[in-house]
Amino acid sequence: MDPILRRSSFFYLSSAFTYLAVMGRYLVTRDWTAFEVIPLFMPIWMLSALLAGEDGERYAFLRTLPVPDGDVARLKLSLILLSALFQWTLMTVVAVARMGQGIAGPPTLVYLTIIGVFGLLATSAGQIAVWRYGLSAMKPVLVASIVAGIALAVIHLASLKHVDGWPALSEVGVVEWLGGAPWVSSAALAALTLLAYRALLRIGVRVKAASEAHL
Repeated sequence: MDPILRRSSFFYLSSAFTYLAVMGRYLVTRDWTAFEVIPLFMPIWMLSALLAGEDGERYAFLRTLPVPDGDVARLKLSLILLSALFQWTLMTVVAVARMGQGIAGPPTLVYLTIIGVFGLLATSAGQIAVWRYGLSAMKPVLVASIVAGIALAVIHLASLKHVDGWPALSEVGVVEWLGGAPWVSSAALAALTLLAYRALLRIGVRVKAASEAHL
C-alpha cells in the first residue's frame, strides 16, 4: 500500500499546495470578490489531481499483488476526502480572519462549505467513474468539467468587475439564509455530505472490485 499512498498523495498534495500558493494568496490580499471567484478553482484543481493520478496507473499489475481492491478504493477515496477537508479548512480560516475587515461574512463561510462539498463529491464520483468506465472513456468528461469550471470562474470574475448589481454567489437567497447561522449550516451540510460520501465509498469498493474497465 505504501507505493500507492505515495503516488496518489503526491498528486493531491501538490494540487492543494499549488492551488493555495497560486490562487489562495488572493484570498489574503484581495478584496471581497476574491472569495467569490478563487474558491471556484478548488474543484478544478482536485479533478486535475485525479486525472494526473490515474494517468498510467497500472491496476493490472496491482491485481497480481496481495492488495485487496477494497483497500485501494478506500485509500484513494480517503485521499480525496482529506484533500477537500484540508483546502476547505484553510479557506475557512482565512475567511474568518478577514471577517473583521468586512471582506468576508457569514454567508461566505457557507459558500465555501458548499464549494468544498461539491469538490469532494464530484471528485469522488469521478474516481468511481474512472474505475467503472476507464480513464480513456472518462477523460473527455473530466477535461470538459475542468474547462467549464474555468469558464465559469472567468465569467463570474468579469461580471463582478464590470456589471453593477450582478449577484455574487454568496448572496444567493438560500446561501444568505443559511448564513444566518453559518456554523450550524456548515455542520449540517458536512453531516449530509459525509452520508453521501459514505455511500460513494461503498459504491467505489464494489465498482473497483467488479469492473475491469480500468485495467
